[in-house]
Amino acid sequence: MGLMLLASACVGIQAFFVKLASADVHPVTMAFLRFLSSYLLMRGAMTAGWVEVRVVNRRLVWLRGVLGGFGSLFYFLAITNTRLSNATVLFYTYPIFAGFISRWMQGAALSPPVVGTLAVSFLGIYLIVRPSFETVLIGDGFGLLAGLTAAGAITSLKASRKTDSAWTIFHYYNIAGLLVTLPLLVAYWTVPPLRSLPALFGVLLFSILGQLGVTYAYRYTTTVEGGVLSMFGAVVGSALGIGLLGEPATTHFLVGGAIVILSGIYLTVRGSEEPVHSS
Repeated sequence: MGLMLLASACVGIQAFFVKLASADVHPVTMAFLRFLSSYLLMRGAMTAGWVEVRVVNRRLVWLRGVLGGFGSLFYFLAITNTRLSNATVLFYTYPIFAGFISRWMQGAALSPPVVGTLAVSFLGIYLIVRPSFETVLIGDGFGLLAGLTAAGAITSLKASRKTDSAWTIFHYYNIAGLLVTLPLLVAYWTVPPLRSLPALFGVLLFSILGQLGVTYAYRYTTTVEGGVLSMFGAVVGSALGIGLLGEPATTHFLVGGAIVILSGIYLTVRGSEEPVHSS
């Protein structure tokens, strides 16, 4: 559980460095470099014999990789095109979407408390985004897409950890991320200037630590423990945006963010307690 908490903090810190680097580097380029550096590190470790990659459940590993690749890309696009605090909290809607996905996979009906929590959570999203024709930000939409794809990625990650190692899942996640971002480089490649290298290094370092930590920790934590502790990343990312980047801590954002985080925690805990009844 301590590792999950640290890994979640790393995910929040990564978002801060993505925001800094986005002033000079396109998010597609950033995401590609993030996957490429992780892939090269894994190849080096495999060649040296430090880690072993052996796929057992190929379908789940690839599903986690592709969904995670799109999720990371959407998250980088969200951070670049809206406030860091907005992007972080909207990304952490994934436990809410995961509640839908897991119940759909199990053929389970939605109970009245769950339906009520889902409705309240979307009120929280509304308070964060405050949509209008004058102020809607495309980054907020990317943030919700990131949360949706991350929900699928986390659901498949939990299942794949029953059969496959953290190194195997991480390796194929990087390959899938490269396949997702590589075609987009034709239109969005930018050469990172020297002044962006410290921020880029922060992106690469904390993204690797965060992904490996979360993947490894899910082997030794329950779904509830992992889901609840992972929400710490939303707190870290929002705090960095408000505290270091000077983003406004409006009442609407604070109330909406609290609703989203608490709804995600509640749905994660309740999902482990509810018996499955087919609809």
